[in-house]
Amino acid sequence: MISPRFREILKIARDLGLDFYDIKFEVIPWDVMNEIAAYGLPIRAHHWSYGRVYQRQRVHGRMGLSKIYEIVLNNDPAYAFLLDSNTEVENLLIVAHVAAHADFFKNNIAFEGTHRNMVNEAAAHAVRIERYKEEHGIDRVERLMDAAFAVERHIDAHKGLYRQEYPKRTVEIKDAVVDEYADLTVEGVPFSRVREVKGGKIPAHPERDILWFLSRYAPLDEWERDVLEIVREEAYYFYPQFNTKIINEGWASYWHAEIINQYPGMTPQEMIDFSVLHGNVVQPGHPLQVNPYYLGYKILVDVKKRWDRLYAQGESRIDGTQKLFEIRTSEDDFSFLRNYLTAELAEELGLFAYGPACDCPPNTRQPCPRCGEVVIQSRDVDRVVEGILKPRYNYGVPKVVITDTSGGVLRLEHDEPGAFLDREYAEKTLMYIQELWKEPVLLVTRNERGELMELWCDEKGPRVTVKAGTRLK
Repeated sequence: MISPRFREILKIARDLGLDFYDIKFEVIPWDVMNEIAAYGLPIRAHHWSYGRVYQRQRVHGRMGLSKIYEIVLNNDPAYAFLLDSNTEVENLLIVAHVAAHADFFKNNIAFEGTHRNMVNEAAAHAVRIERYKEEHGIDRVERLMDAAFAVERHIDAHKGLYRQEYPKRTVEIKDAVVDEYADLTVEGVPFSRVREVKGGKIPAHPERDILWFLSRYAPLDEWERDVLEIVREEAYYFYPQFNTKIINEGWASYWHAEIINQYPGMTPQEMIDFSVLHGNVVQPGHPLQVNPYYLGYKILVDVKKRWDRLYAQGESRIDGTQKLFEIRTSEDDFSFLRNYLTAELAEELGLFAYGPACDCPPNTRQPCPRCGEVVIQSRDVDRVVEGILKPRYNYGVPKVVITDTSGGVLRLEHDEPGAFLDREYAEKTLMYIQELWKEPVLLVTRNERGELMELWCDEKGPRVTVKAGTRLK
């Protein structure tokens, strides 16, 4: 049961225009909060990697380096978890913050079509995987999950979660369509029947959704396919959250301030405490990192001010608040930053793009004295935006596609100008893929010197062949 003050906060949120599903609040202890944060959902199939994340968060929390005040889930109804050690003022801010997150989940286009009952769905996934562990052994199932998690972010968001397999190879004999003047324009007599071959090539096009491909075309048992599909479905669920971190946190931070400012039940001391908390949420953070709460909030405040001015001058049909709701509905981090982070605001916030001080090739035998230094490279707003967005492209993983399976060899290609694979990580990932494919796997990429590099992996393990050349064919 939520308190009367929580209800008042939620009513103000709706009165201000926020539209969200019902929210189920639960107050939980610190260890449980860390556990949900590590798993991403209240109940999820057990895997050792979640324990690693939990332990890191637990250590950071005990050292005072971080504190998780709340977690809110994209679900219908939405679920919000509050820390049992929160103060009353912290919880009032959090409830307002949660309402804005729930509004964003419900209305932003990136979340359209997402699973709105993933809390229960993930619990059902966990039950199935526990059954597989009992039937096939923990080691075998966890090894399969290791392989799935190695490529879980290599999905194709444009194709979506539910897809049909490639068309099977078919041969059709059709009547030829012959122009009545063909005897004048075509040499020889055209055939009256023609043979047309359709489908058959696997993959039919460069395939980005590696986990989908393996679940469909690798020689796996049905339960193994199910495990891969479970991991893939949950990866799709989290994808829009990854792509909207800045705008989503900015939206929640903007509205928690607006809602609390409208709430008449705050005492003077509570307003002082709230101001301190809000300031801590939207503080700039480390100079070489972007605090998404801070950047998103600052951009939205700037948009509100600019559109209110344009509306007052008759140069816009909508005011600042209407513009904010328009942005909330239609933007993700990529379009949000490119469209609304102005050069003036970037300068005001002191944003810059940074990088290495020199351009020496990596692994050079005689590094220059400046190797390893980091310097400001540009304050141009376009460079700044691309620097912020670069780690967010392609779900944060390299652009690797499957291009061919002829001869049983699974061929993958990575051709990303200016980006190079971590060889050790790539080899380990190929070993996982080979375990699923059960035939040789080849990854073609380039090293830092522009040379073509082939990473092979079969049952004997990985090996590398380097060839002169700068282009993939």
